[in-house]
Amino acid sequence: MYLSTRSRWMAAAIGVFIAVTLVLSGIWLAARDNTGGSTTPPLAVPPASPAPSSSPGATPGTAADTVPATMTVKVYFHRGPADDPTKVVAVPRSVPRSPKVATAALTQLLAGPTRAERDAGYWSVFTAATAGKLRSVRVADSVGYADFRDLRPVMPTAGSSAGTAAFLTELDTTFKQFGTVHRTLYSLNGDVAAFYEWLQLSPPENTAPTLAKARQVARAWLTDVTGMQNITVQSSQWRSDFIATVDVRPRIGEHRSMVGPLSRVVLGESGASFNVLGVTTGTIVVDQPADAITPSDLAVVTSPLTISGKALAFEGNINIRVVQIRNGVVRQLGAGHVTGGGDVMRPFTGEIAFAAPSTDIGWLLASELSAYNGAVTKLTAVRVAFTHLPG
Repeated sequence: MYLSTRSRWMAAAIGVFIAVTLVLSGIWLAARDNTGGSTTPPLAVPPASPAPSSSPGATPGTAADTVPATMTVKVYFHRGPADDPTKVVAVPRSVPRSPKVATAALTQLLAGPTRAERDAGYWSVFTAATAGKLRSVRVADSVGYADFRDLRPVMPTAGSSAGTAAFLTELDTTFKQFGTVHRTLYSLNGDVAAFYEWLQLSPPENTAPTLAKARQVARAWLTDVTGMQNITVQSSQWRSDFIATVDVRPRIGEHRSMVGPLSRVVLGESGASFNVLGVTTGTIVVDQPADAITPSDLAVVTSPLTISGKALAFEGNINIRVVQIRNGVVRQLGAGHVTGGGDVMRPFTGEIAFAAPSTDIGWLLASELSAYNGAVTKLTAVRVAFTHLPG
């Protein structure tokens, strides 16, 4: 009995030992497999998010996933009073993304200001009538070439002095915003000569007249045509490939000790020299008659000539002259005066009778005269036509 009981006890002890050994062996093997190649699947872990892709075809999900469908270009319009045709400001436009950025910018320019932009004070020589007139754009050897459908039938007048300057300034400033464009060349239906003949300019050449020449022409014209004396040039600069401006002030008073107000002469390149396109001063603005982009668009005036605008001058007095230039000889056809503001800019209107001209184009000169000696102190000069000119 004793041996039998002991045997049973020993058998149970051995069984417990074997069971414990097997359990411990299983734990050790499982631990070894989890770190060294176990076939037991590990705990499920959420898969990592894929790295963002910069490919244009990537599935949208983050800002980096999507290539913008639009881009911003700048066009240059005028803003505010039409007293300086060479002053333009940048206007941003959002357009469909394209590698042809210059084409996009000029296309937007030719469409003219939007209604919202016009309400904000922007204006342009380009309107809805000129939209879609751009045929092609290319850049080669730092020269920007733009070809247009015929703009002549639809190009409106600029509504201000020196419309040609306003036209070319908007074009050139928009085109030359790109660093690869240093000079420009324009054409109508592939005809370069037709474009520049339309504007009464010479096609560009390898050598252009210098700003020194522009200053010389401006001085001579002001002296011979308007009677301004003792002229001091304040500055001169190219506004486009064909338009230059010369800012002047006359010296007036005893011993020429006083410097008069600033007048700006706008000149267009013509071969090796310049032609005067107009003169502006900030405190004499002529609304009627208005200059235009081309001579064929000039207002045709008859006697008596109706003039209107706004001005600020001593006692509000503005001297008006109608002149013609023929074979270098200046002839006064008529003269008078209108009254603007003596304290602030105020409107003026009046009529000036003039004699029969012997040329097709003349000038209306609106100036303030010095109370000291009657000399011209500031001036706005507007081209006028005496007969209808061919387009």
